[in-house]
Amino acid sequence: MKKITGFILSTWIAALFMLPPVQSYAQTTLPTKKSGSYWYINANSGTSIFYGDIKTKGLFPVVRDGHSEWRMGGGLQLGWQISPVFGLRGQGLYGQLSGIKTSLDQFFQADYLEFNLNATVSLMNLISGYKSGRKWNVYLLGGVGLTNYNSTAYKLSDLSLVGRMGYGYGHGIGKRTLEGIVTGGLGVSYQVNDKWSLQFETANRVANSDAMDLWVNNYKYDVYNYTSLGVSFRFGQSHSKKTPASQNNTIPLLDTHLKKPAGQKPPVTTPAAADTTQKTVAQPKKEIQPVRTILPVKPILEYRVQIRARYGKPVSTEYLSKKYNIPEMQIRMNMHNGYYIYTVGSYDTYMQARTRRDQLKTQNGVYDAFVVAFKNGRRLDKLPK
Repeated sequence: MKKITGFILSTWIAALFMLPPVQSYAQTTLPTKKSGSYWYINANSGTSIFYGDIKTKGLFPVVRDGHSEWRMGGGLQLGWQISPVFGLRGQGLYGQLSGIKTSLDQFFQADYLEFNLNATVSLMNLISGYKSGRKWNVYLLGGVGLTNYNSTAYKLSDLSLVGRMGYGYGHGIGKRTLEGIVTGGLGVSYQVNDKWSLQFETANRVANSDAMDLWVNNYKYDVYNYTSLGVSFRFGQSHSKKTPASQNNTIPLLDTHLKKPAGQKPPVTTPAAADTTQKTVAQPKKEIQPVRTILPVKPILEYRVQIRARYGKPVSTEYLSKKYNIPEMQIRMNMHNGYYIYTVGSYDTYMQARTRRDQLKTQNGVYDAFVVAFKNGRRLDKLPK
């Protein structure tokens, strides 16, 4: 069990250290800070099923003689999504367990308080690349934890007491029996909006013990499963802040009309006298200064066709040019949420970009090409309405 736990920990730690560093933005954009990470809290509830020696069937729970192997649990999570692919989270979970074995005339029930630390890996973002606006996500999870349990065994025929574990004689919380666990499972999430999401998740817990059901025989390690539905709320989300290299919010322009400086007096002349030698005397003119007017720059909106995205390491535009038979000069590379993205064209309307997208699909074989929008050289997460 120690070898298994050590292997799981070393694997996840190595994966985290291999996360790619934040790359500098290419061409028209410059980075200001790492983007795409956020924190979240999750509340969940679902079934808690035991798998061990005292169990009627191998997979599905049953009900026998008024006793049920179906039990429930509920928990809270605090998580940190480090990147579109990797995440870390901690969970606190309370649940109950039960098992029936008619051939052994045994029945047991238990309750547990569990704390675990898991790493998550998004399969969709890892395999097919990150795409903004994606609603569904499939992920793997794995980690380690501790479970604190009280367990009681009875005879099924007369419910007489057989034995107990915990209940003031253990080393865990409330003197429960304390055991280490290794967790592993699969989840599916649906993003409702920018803040809220729903999760369906199932994960097994392998305990470093064969005594949770108070029967030590066939299985070296007892296992229990927690399958749940949950709701998550995001907070502390970091957004990419990119400043286009050529962007300037204001441009000083010379106004086409000139204004007379305030307080300037008209020239004063002395009328001619009898003496014809007297000349008219005028005050020197002051130089008129132009007035500067600050005019805002209208945002530049354009539509492009995205043909490729890759996390961590860039793809050669020469390679994409040969693969899709597109002139290399037409392919542009930008950064978006930690991904290198590659686009073709620049169009004023969505319909123009969509026509180009269809051509790339049918003529160039870029079957997953899609239309994206840029404002002032920065990729938008959604198309403007």
